This record gives sequence, C-alpha cells and structure tokens, in this order.
Amino acid sequence: MSPVWYILHTFNCQELRVGDYLASKGKTYFIPMMYKEKVNREGRHKRVLLPVVHNLVFLQKDDSEVNLLSLLSESPVLVYVLRKQHTQDFVEVPDREMLEFRTLCDPNFSDVCFVSDNEAEMKPGKMVEVVHGPFKGMVGKLHRAQGKFYFIKSLAGLGVMIRISRWYCKALKCIL
Repeated sequence: MSPVWYILHTFNCQELRVGDYLASKGKTYFIPMMYKEKVNREGRHKRVLLPVVHNLVFLQKDDSEVNLLSLLSESPVLVYVLRKQHTQDFVEVPDREMLEFRTLCDPNFSDVCFVSDNEAEMKPGKMVEVVHGPFKGMVGKLHRAQGKFYFIKSLAGLGVMIRISRWYCKALKCIL
C-alpha cells in the first residue's frame, strides 16, 4: 500500500515553525513554496522563498493516528489535522496525487500561478492528460487565458496553474 498524506492546518502564518518541528521529529512534510521579490532596507531586490498558502502543511503518514495526535499536541504551535466533513476521519491525500502536486509546486518552474480551489474549478477547460515533458502522466484541466495555455490541478483548497504547450496534452473522452 502506498503512503498517504495528511493535511495540517495551523494559525498565524506558523507553517514554517511547524515544518521545523516536524523535521526535528524526523517526519516527512511538504509546504508549497514560491520565490518572491522582496526589497530590503537598502532598496535592493532579493529573491526569497516564501509559502504559497499560509497555515497549510502536508504530512506523510508513517504512524498511527493516535501517535500523530500525540506528536502534534507537543508542537510549540497550535496544529490540527483536517477532517472529512461529516465524520471524524482525517482527510487523506494519496501519494500519487501528492507527488503530482509537489512536482507542480516546484518553485524553480516559471509561469506558475496559484489560485483558490474554487477559482480553479470555475475556469473553463477540457480534461487532459499530459503526454510529454516533466508532467507526463498527470491528469488535469487545460485552460486558455490571454492566448496561453495552462494546465490546472487542484488539491486541498489550492489550485496550481502552470503554463504548458497544448501539444503536450491529449484530451480525455468524457464518460457520462
């Protein structure tokens, strides 16, 4: 069975502190990051790696839920695990989906845009499979905006739009 990931939520932009805490405990985690230009006191521009979405951390499941809750209760920052809507079960993200999401969130790719999950769902487009390039095998939506094509994938309230050639994609047949 392939591993799954939990979605952790924290408060007051403390995701980096949660990440440091999880790293100190030997846990595998992921925080979507991107480069932004910041101006320092001298007026110089500097590229800084910052979280895309504040208060969101993905944690790979490698222990029981009881041990996870115990670990999180010892955290210096208040953290809770996202649960399914009408149950007490934790939201689990399959490893394959998480791998695709991590690939799309690589801060070294240019022409990446992050949008809300709702915004990503509302954008018109066809369901496609990427057949060439670094995203080969991924399934998502192909959206055209301002003469450019974007591949859209969403997960946990976050949508990732990355510029891609439409020739790298193959349309999927709709099954009704």
